[in-house]
Amino acid sequence: MLRIHFTDTDLLNTRVATAPDPHWELVLSLRHLRRRVVPPRYGDWHREVVAQFARLPHPRPPEAYREVAVDPYWEDIRAGVDGDRALRIRALLDGGVHGLLGSYVPTMRWTPPTLHVRSALDRDHELRGRGLLLQPSYFCHGGGHLPEDPDAPPVLVHPAAQPQADPAGDKALARLMGATRAGILIAAGTACTSGELARRVGVSAPTVSHHLSALRDAGLLRTVSHGTSAFHVRTRTGSALVNSSCAFR
Repeated sequence: MLRIHFTDTDLLNTRVATAPDPHWELVLSLRHLRRRVVPPRYGDWHREVVAQFARLPHPRPPEAYREVAVDPYWEDIRAGVDGDRALRIRALLDGGVHGLLGSYVPTMRWTPPTLHVRSALDRDHELRGRGLLLQPSYFCHGGGHLPEDPDAPPVLVHPAAQPQADPAGDKALARLMGATRAGILIAAGTACTSGELARRVGVSAPTVSHHLSALRDAGLLRTVSHGTSAFHVRTRTGSALVNSSCAFR
């Protein structure tokens, strides 16, 4: 168990990373490739990468691993991190920094002033007023990672939240309002920017803007400005429609 101790200043300086970390995605994906048994969510990725490596000429070119195992999956990696960030922003808006730190169960448990993190190591870490950067990772699985050097920048790498999908409900909603519009409404369960929605649904930014306008006009979604960004989130009516979509089968 990793125990991270916060001061009041640390709480003020705690933040969520804005994008995946290429170094950590490379390192953590390599750990999965070397395992004989991989978590089910990485099963297809593992089979595809092993097959790709088998077709590479020998000796393999430098940095070939990244080009085969990480780069082709970067949109999936980024979408996973974007989804986690949207979830944490919503937790922060609803409950402040305590709500944010309390949203990481079961990987972490927040008992102020200490964050308990699943880890292969048993140690304590004092932030000493520097705050903590929470870095979601697509390839991180099970526990969290923090630099062992107490003087290194405190960055906690943790598993990105996995969306809880209801395929039957998603298909029913798509039949009702179209696949793209349904995908946007489902993804907007947590506050997302237009770019995040475009990546998660797999459409262009102009397409997202068109559908956002229609969803707002229907009272299913609202847009909230925060600084230089605009976040889109479902209204209660929109959430009720998504939650009851299984009834349309």
